[in-house]
Amino acid sequence: MAGPLEGVRVVELTQFQQGPVAGMRLGDLGAEVIKIESKEGDAARGMMRIVGADTGLKGRNYYFESCNRNKRSIVLDLSTKQGKEIFFELIKQADVFLTNLSISAPKRLGITYDVLSKMNPRLIYTHASGWGREGPDANALSFDYTGIARSGTMMMCGERDGPPGTLIPGMGDEQGGLICAWAVTAALYAREKTGKGQLVDTSLMGSLIALHGVNFAAPGVLGQEFPRLKRAEAGNPIYNHYQCKDGKWIVIAHLQPDRYWPNVCKAMGLEELEHDPRFNTIEARHDNGKELVAILDERFTTKNRDEWMGIFKESEIIFTPVQSPTEVFQDEQAKANKYVIEVDHPVWGQIKMLGFPWDFHDTPAAVQREAPELGQHTEEILLELGYTWEDIVNLKDSEVIN
Repeated sequence: MAGPLEGVRVVELTQFQQGPVAGMRLGDLGAEVIKIESKEGDAARGMMRIVGADTGLKGRNYYFESCNRNKRSIVLDLSTKQGKEIFFELIKQADVFLTNLSISAPKRLGITYDVLSKMNPRLIYTHASGWGREGPDANALSFDYTGIARSGTMMMCGERDGPPGTLIPGMGDEQGGLICAWAVTAALYAREKTGKGQLVDTSLMGSLIALHGVNFAAPGVLGQEFPRLKRAEAGNPIYNHYQCKDGKWIVIAHLQPDRYWPNVCKAMGLEELEHDPRFNTIEARHDNGKELVAILDERFTTKNRDEWMGIFKESEIIFTPVQSPTEVFQDEQAKANKYVIEVDHPVWGQIKMLGFPWDFHDTPAAVQREAPELGQHTEEILLELGYTWEDIVNLKDSEVIN
């Protein structure tokens, strides 16, 4: 069965993560994605060397692989007339053009929306930038780190009175890519009604601000920030995380604490606390939260996490383990819903990858091909455009292609 975007052709001029993830997600949904690269290739192909790490995976780069499956690669020198002509031929046959270059880069390359939309009025021209098209910093460069910082994300992580939270890189770009792919699908739907393409803008900053949604309601409506929390001083101690005997962590999460308080007391062998005036109402537990957290901390250290999980499952407690990335890839729930999938890679063999955050029962998402080698499909794509083998030889001799 084909994906919901079967028949949609995407021409992608992207690098690193935000743009490539958007293209990858469209490819997951069945779109044909053609990735245009320079002779040097997407800088992400060397990403692990940049940070001083060794992939150790037969010359392949897992960072590039994770962002570029379901694509074909063509190498073009867009600074040449012939390279630009090939690009324009691709655009004439495309449904979507996708880029995450700087806002000013398309103008320098001569491939702005005004130029491309005249060639193809049905084109969805999608630009995933750092800061958005408008405003004083529209042309400023950005990376995942800068977006996470400026969007407020770092000040929503970590504990109250602590420094800005340090996040493992990539979350911002991943969110930006998902928002961008979502915008493309909405624009394609609009085109079905109007027959016209349009310019679509998304950004790292905008995507991350949207991610926090309700957390921005307080400064927006009340003019004050929702405070960062301290685990040891939780205002609702049965909506908190605790460390178990084996060093692993567990979350209990009750937003109706009075309803679940008796269950928690019984499950943890703390029946004497159920009617204790320090803790027997939501207000009392809030006022004495630090004291109750300390009691729960001590009790959690008496059993391993799996033991507590077994007890809680029988006691109608709302809980979940705090998992490491490795544990997520072993999670049966994640595997059952194809959030984590197994893929037969032609170089690496059987591997696990992130799957799909949505499910279409009649038109399912799928991994059709691994990430391409640099220029792997250049000749194939040119032949599809009507170029002859003689043309291809001449283009290679002119260094327009590899």
